[in-house]
Amino acid sequence: MKPDDLSKVDLRLLVAFNALMEERSVTRAADRLDSSQPAMSRNLRQLRDLFGDELFSRQSHGLSPSPRAEQLHQQLQPLLDDILRLVSPVQLDPAKLERTFNISMIDPISQGLITPLLEYLAEHAPGVKLIVRNLESYSMDDLIAGQLDFIINFGNEAPANIHSRLIANELPVCMLSHTHPMADLPEMDQATYRRQRHVDFIVHGFSGHELPDWLFTDREIFLETNNMVTALNAICDSEMVMIGGSLISQRSPRSDELTRIPFISDQPIPEVPIRLLWHSRYHDDAAHRWMREVIDNAFNQPR
Repeated sequence: MKPDDLSKVDLRLLVAFNALMEERSVTRAADRLDSSQPAMSRNLRQLRDLFGDELFSRQSHGLSPSPRAEQLHQQLQPLLDDILRLVSPVQLDPAKLERTFNISMIDPISQGLITPLLEYLAEHAPGVKLIVRNLESYSMDDLIAGQLDFIINFGNEAPANIHSRLIANELPVCMLSHTHPMADLPEMDQATYRRQRHVDFIVHGFSGHELPDWLFTDREIFLETNNMVTALNAICDSEMVMIGGSLISQRSPRSDELTRIPFISDQPIPEVPIRLLWHSRYHDDAAHRWMREVIDNAFNQPR
């Protein structure tokens, strides 16, 4: 008999057989399964045909199982338990979870997320490991191919079969050292901003097209880098300024040395969404669902 031949077997007959073995009565077995006595009698006839054995004989005290029925029941009980576990919702215990999650994210988000995320995992899920990589041009291909579990990035768009979840809205601000001559300004206007010495922090996958053009044009750039620590060191140790995120920068290295000044403009400065992305193949995976909640909570816990 091949696995495909199981399509001819009605699982409900095996459940009925188990009830008959434990109740030793057609009536009680029918009541237990919310069935009728005639329906249970039909099940018994089908079971006899299926196994080629009488299975039960009627006695004054009820049904008496045959040796074949006793043997079948011993074999069937663990199989029914396995099937029950197979079709039951997965009960995830993070404390016992052993899994590695691969995450690709831009450097500024990594600076603010990794520490609280690792602290939570160490306490609640010590068997969970992380592999964190910088976001690259091929990261979406890796996510689609199953080589990544998550991407965390700015933006609204996601390809087909990719799910996304908004975890924060980031407000762009002017970041500078608290010793900068402009550090006491309540707001940063366009003219004052353009007169400053600028650090241009390059974020892969973020074009800035949602933001006003004047934030990126007609300014003098003295340092261009894609390294967050380098950019932060530059503005903390000099009188240069940089566009940054109000939320992310609060957990960045040397954050206590930074001043964040909101921009003022005739054109409103929109918030930039930060999204968690994952492939549809993992959408209903219990551990994956749990990890999505953990990432969201770690990012949004009080700073």
